[in-house]
Amino acid sequence: MKSGTNEGISFEVSRLTDDLFTDSFLGGGDASQFTPSGHRGTLTSQLSNAYILDSGGSAPHKFAIQFTFDLNTGKALGNWNNPVTGQAETVSVTLTFFKSATAPEGKYYIFYGDKSSDKAGYSFTFILL
Repeated sequence: MKSGTNEGISFEVSRLTDDLFTDSFLGGGDASQFTPSGHRGTLTSQLSNAYILDSGGSAPHKFAIQFTFDLNTGKALGNWNNPVTGQAETVSVTLTFFKSATAPEGKYYIFYGDKSSDKAGYSFTFILL
């Protein structure tokens, strides 16, 4: 990644809480906006969405999510408007590296976040295309 190229990294996030139909979600998108800063820089998501399952069995609730990944501190900062509760939500997640894997489409980096400001469990997967 080089500043200004804006291509090459996709991400997936899963959030697990005690309520599958109100707070837990699966989402992702593009995280290719790179800003050099410090030793490693930051990545910012764009065109990213998440989905919460509907408790009545209808189509999942779709909503926009925004994450910034500070590669210097190992933290993810996120925000979204929960379509079920109508509440704006923010989170700070400390990322812990789990493992990497190589596939034909690119290299995967998998992180978990069991230390978050909202007490939810998170997993993040990044693929370098």
